[in-house]
Amino acid sequence: MTVVTMTVVARTLTRVVNGSLLLLLALGLSVSTATAQEVEVRAYLDRNEVGVDAQFTLNVEVSGAGGADEDPRLPDLSGFAVYLGVGTRTSMQFVNGRTSTSLTYQYRFRAVEEGTHEIGPVRVRAGGEDHATDSLMIRVRPAGSAPGRRAPDRSRDGVDIGPEDLFVEASASTREPWANEPVLVEYRLFTRVDVESYSITRAPGTTGFWVEEVALPRTPRVEQVVRGGVQYATIVVRRAVLFPTGAGRRTIEPLALDAQVRVRSSRFFSDPLGFGDPFGGGLFGRSVAVPVESEAIDIEARPLPAAGRPDDFSGLVGSLDVTASLDAGAAATNEALTFRLAVRGAGNLRMLPDPEVAFPPDFDVYPPEVSDDVDAGSSGVSGVRSYEYVLVPRAPGLHVIPAVELAYFDAAGGRYAIAATDPATVEVTGEVATGDPILFGSGRVQFEAARQDIRFIRVATSAFVPIDRQLFRTGAFWTVVLVPLFGLAGALALRRHRGLLEGNVAYARRRRASRLARSRLAQARGLRAPEQHQAFVAGISQALLGFLGDSLNVAEAGLVRDDIRRELGARGVAGDVVERYLACLEKCDQQRFAPPASGDDDSGTPALLEEAEQAMTALGEELRS
Repeated sequence: MTVVTMTVVARTLTRVVNGSLLLLLALGLSVSTATAQEVEVRAYLDRNEVGVDAQFTLNVEVSGAGGADEDPRLPDLSGFAVYLGVGTRTSMQFVNGRTSTSLTYQYRFRAVEEGTHEIGPVRVRAGGEDHATDSLMIRVRPAGSAPGRRAPDRSRDGVDIGPEDLFVEASASTREPWANEPVLVEYRLFTRVDVESYSITRAPGTTGFWVEEVALPRTPRVEQVVRGGVQYATIVVRRAVLFPTGAGRRTIEPLALDAQVRVRSSRFFSDPLGFGDPFGGGLFGRSVAVPVESEAIDIEARPLPAAGRPDDFSGLVGSLDVTASLDAGAAATNEALTFRLAVRGAGNLRMLPDPEVAFPPDFDVYPPEVSDDVDAGSSGVSGVRSYEYVLVPRAPGLHVIPAVELAYFDAAGGRYAIAATDPATVEVTGEVATGDPILFGSGRVQFEAARQDIRFIRVATSAFVPIDRQLFRTGAFWTVVLVPLFGLAGALALRRHRGLLEGNVAYARRRRASRLARSRLAQARGLRAPEQHQAFVAGISQALLGFLGDSLNVAEAGLVRDDIRRELGARGVAGDVVERYLACLEKCDQQRFAPPASGDDDSGTPALLEEAEQAMTALGEELRS
């Protein structure tokens, strides 16, 4: 039994070794085959029929080369389509012992003209030669006759992502608001496939609405929900508050976005020896751009009732509270006072007209300074609008500023209401003023004009120079004498510095650490667009690790958090400086893999850049001390 067992084991090992050799030989042959593979260029559409305002993708595939020598030259499609953007994808396959690689340029367009249109040849220079693709035909149907969501290309590489796998859903807080009543609209992305990132390609039109965007967090909150017995991951991609500017039917147009979906190749590796797929198909997966869009939302805005409408109705629908105050209860004639009026509430406060205040006729009133502190959130738009008036009383006596009233429509109760302040009184003393007002004290206006009326005459005498002064007592003499000495000392120091740079690697790396870090941060500063967020964060992370590696004279790839703490602690660096530096690195690692937020808001970008600069400055000072 022992001999038989050993024989079987030996045969099995021999078969495995032979199979491995054949596998390596097949891989070697495939690489050589790929090297000799001819360059092929072709163009194809993701679909041949689209509706007006729907998107389509023109794909230009370059096979057998590392890519095109220059960007492909597209024909003119402006007669029936609008260019949206371009992306690329790279795929590599092992089929029957051969390796095939291809680079695909994906040009996204939006159809705008009905009819059947011809897309001329795409010209590409690859492999040192000029290539031209065949012409393509596309039919653009009337709006609404084509499906809103894109059907993915199922004929290539086995990609099958249906509308039930990835879609965008739009929801409104109400479908029948009053005119000028806030409507919270939320767009959610639902997916059960691996979405790496997304970008909004077309925002809904705002015709007939006043729009307030609601800021979203840089790192979206991912929620797990079950719909129709299927579990989805969902995030909010856009949130906005819309105010219908009038009564009647209005349509909130669809929102379109491109989602980068990670897919696995259906045929990645041929297996002539029967060992199965050793990589599981995930190592060489690729990203596919899948455009999706939401459905339109119809809004029926109701007109505000005419019954009970106040004559001075401000047009605001929501809630209001008005307060007023004077900075002093007593003043002298010609002395400035400040009257403050604050309008707090919820609704379209930015479009609120200025209130009418009946100031006493004996007061000079200056135009108000208006400031807004209004924010849009998940509960709507709310805040405060402040008015600040400068008043100058011109006659003595007890003066009363009557109550300020603002009418608004309470949407919850369906009725009109009035917000009013309390009257404000001020006791003015002195005599009736006849001259110009004196603006001082608590008033905002200062009399600067008087300072510009008179130019003072210079009365100081000029400096005298003695005739018999000696040369060695002049600054020019010592400048001529000392400059060559300082120049010689500087040359010697520079020569010593260059010698250390050439002979001492650690010294050279420490000296160049700050310069290289500033250069890397400057490169990252140029990548602040939302679509360059990951490259921006990667640049900051590289600058932080490079500065640390150069300062400690260690390899950047070998830096581990615990080793960094131990090494910096041994050099006497304060613990809070070390933890601040590591926290900045941790934040870069978190944001590198977070999807970008919508819109062109980059509020978090300067903060991260400033935090990295401060962390490197503090660490550099600790290492030099």
